[in-house]
Amino acid sequence: MKVYKISSPISGGLSALIAATVLVICAAIAIPKARATPASPTPLTVIASGTGTVQTEADEDDDKDVPPAQVDKYVSVYRSMQKDHGLTVEQAASKQGMTVTQFRSLEGKIERDDTLRERVRTALRKAANPNAKDTDQEQ
Repeated sequence: MKVYKISSPISGGLSALIAATVLVICAAIAIPKARATPASPTPLTVIASGTGTVQTEADEDDDKDVPPAQVDKYVSVYRSMQKDHGLTVEQAASKQGMTVTQFRSLEGKIERDDTLRERVRTALRKAANPNAKDTDQEQ
């Protein structure tokens, strides 16, 4: 009587096991990345109105230049809220002729520009405390 020893339940042995492991690891890495990638390479701005929704493509150049007058309006909104703590963003922005959406958009642009962000912080610090230093490092 001949006895055969089964060395592995899967034909191909160790190489099949390694291939299956590599496949599972690659899938675990690739699937979350694919889900995180936006479907549209260009960001879209959604504008809701009472009658419907309109989508417009965001300009990449929108973030590059913030006019000084807009920065002044932004600082004025925050100064108003520093003076009157009961004031809402909507009320302070409307005094400068802006909607909250426009104000938040402007805020995003300023926050992405390191130089502008520091200028605004310095201006607001001086408005709150005229004896304040120009930068955080000097305090």
